[in-house]
Amino acid sequence: MNLKEKTLTEILRGFGKVAVALSGGLDSGALLHFAASALGAENCAALTADTPQMPRAEMGDSERLCAAAGVARRAVKSAEIPEAIRENPPDRCYLCKRGIFSEFARICREESLGTLCDGTNADDLSDFRPGMRALRELGVRSPLLEAGWGKADILEYARENMPRFAPSPSNACLMTRFESGARVSESALRAVDAAEEFVRSLGFSRVRVRVHGKRARVELGAEELGRFFARAGELAPAVSERLKSLGFESVSVDLNGYSMGNMNR
Repeated sequence: MNLKEKTLTEILRGFGKVAVALSGGLDSGALLHFAASALGAENCAALTADTPQMPRAEMGDSERLCAAAGVARRAVKSAEIPEAIRENPPDRCYLCKRGIFSEFARICREESLGTLCDGTNADDLSDFRPGMRALRELGVRSPLLEAGWGKADILEYARENMPRFAPSPSNACLMTRFESGARVSESALRAVDAAEEFVRSLGFSRVRVRVHGKRARVELGAEELGRFFARAGELAPAVSERLKSLGFESVSVDLNGYSMGNMNR
C-alpha cells in the first residue's frame, strides 16, 4: 500500500460509514471499490441519480460495480429535466448538483448511511466545475481529493484492483453537450446519448457529441482521431447516417479532438 492509499484509508476509516455518490464513471467507481475494501461492504452504500441527464451506459456500470462489490445501491429517479436547468444556464452544474446532493444528503440522514462522499479528485481542480460549490455548501466530502489522488492514481488503482469491473471514463452530464442558454428537451438528451453510444460501438472510447442547434460536432480522443480518419471512407458515412436519423441536420468531426469542458469556452 503506497502513501496515497494509506492516506485515503485513514480518511475513510475516520468516517466509519460512507455513502458514495456513484455516477458510474471511473472516479466514483474506484472510490466505492476502495471504500468497500477499507471499511467492508456493509459499511458502504451507493447513491445514484437516475435522471435524463445521465448517460444510460453509466447507469449499467454503476449496477455492475455495486453487485461486484456487494454494496447496496439506491437510485434516485426522475423522468424529467429540472426546470431550473432546462434552459442550460451558466450555473446549471451548481443548480443540478445542489438539487441532487440535497436529496442524497436527506437520504443519508434519514437512513443513517454515514458520510456522503463524491469522486472529485485533484485533477478536477484544473477544470471549470461550478458544481463543486454546491458540494462544499452541503458538506459533501471528497476523499480522493483530500488524499491527493489524481486521474493517474485512480487509473492505476482500477487496473490493479478492479480490472473486470473498472467503469468507463466518466461521460459527464449530457447537458454539457449543449450550448449555454440553449433550451434542452428530454428527447434531445436521448438523441445525444444514442449518438455517442453508436460512435463508441465503432471502437472509440472517448466520445462527445456537441450540439449547436441542429448541428452535431463529434469529438474523439486525440489518440483516436488518426484511426477514425484512416477509415473515414467507411466510418464517416456511417456516423453521418446514424446521427441524421436521430434528428441532426449536419454532422462534423472536430479536428482538435476531445477537450474537457469544451462548451465552457
